[in-house]
Amino acid sequence: MVVGDLILDEYLFGSVDRISPEAPVPVVWVRKEEQTLGGSGNVVKNLSAFSNPSIVLGRCGADKAGETLKSLLLTENVSQEDIQLLESKGIPTILKTRIIASQQQVCRVDREEIIPLTKEEEDQVISQVKQKIGESKAIILSDYDKGYLTLRLISEIIKLAVQNNVIVTVDPQVSHFFQYKEIDIMTPNHHEAGKALGRKLSSEKEIEDACLEIAEKTNPKAVMITRGDKGMTVYETKSKQFYHIPTVAKEVFDVTGAGDTVISAYTAFLAAGMSIYESSLIANASAGVVVGKLGAATLDTNEIEESLFQLGLLEKEL
Repeated sequence: MVVGDLILDEYLFGSVDRISPEAPVPVVWVRKEEQTLGGSGNVVKNLSAFSNPSIVLGRCGADKAGETLKSLLLTENVSQEDIQLLESKGIPTILKTRIIASQQQVCRVDREEIIPLTKEEEDQVISQVKQKIGESKAIILSDYDKGYLTLRLISEIIKLAVQNNVIVTVDPQVSHFFQYKEIDIMTPNHHEAGKALGRKLSSEKEIEDACLEIAEKTNPKAVMITRGDKGMTVYETKSKQFYHIPTVAKEVFDVTGAGDTVISAYTAFLAAGMSIYESSLIANASAGVVVGKLGAATLDTNEIEESLFQLGLLEKEL
């Protein structure tokens, strides 16, 4: 089950060969347009790439972008009855348009209204979770701080997950950072973790100390801090063990959606019975592939296998 802020990502691809006479800005000649799932929708895309079906809870507007979003979900291993969306006439579907020329992003245009759910809407979502939790091995809370995941919703969903022995993993935002208590894992990047703790995190020792402090405040089974080109650090609270996993990325082209890939891969393989360490290795290998692609990209199992082979964790069949 994926619960969080759904976003429709739009890409306009073109070329630039002149500057506008109206202002000192490039004129982009658009040659191709694409729309894809973003935000928590990118988590759904990644899970689909791992052949995992999803139950999707989120919010969209009563608009064309919302209809497009729902249509795209149906192409990503999500059935019609498992699309559990709040549809608002007063709030538009979040739409982020990226304009790209010669493989470089020229600008981004955001259309959104960040308004928290009402109590009635929270009640509706909690009811949806109760109805669907029996069909789920894990819940991913994908928080982009767009108003869907309120403090009450976070608390109630985690409580339901614990009561039903369902894995719950979180890709957090700073504003809710320490509200995610008693979960299986939190996966912030080092910038998010540092901002939540009020200090810069650079060295391995600083990252370890941050993991310990986050674990003390939230009592999860594990804490993962992703570190860009330095890979990731994972702290397992029961064993008090740290794992420092190096990146496998050959070249970082675009970090958009890398966090979605990490939490999707980790959760999918943890739910399949792998350990915290094994799931982290696969999550790291998966992220190393997608950062070499443009946009909120996904990957397939062949790419994961190749990445694990590069790490020396998998032998190729002859």
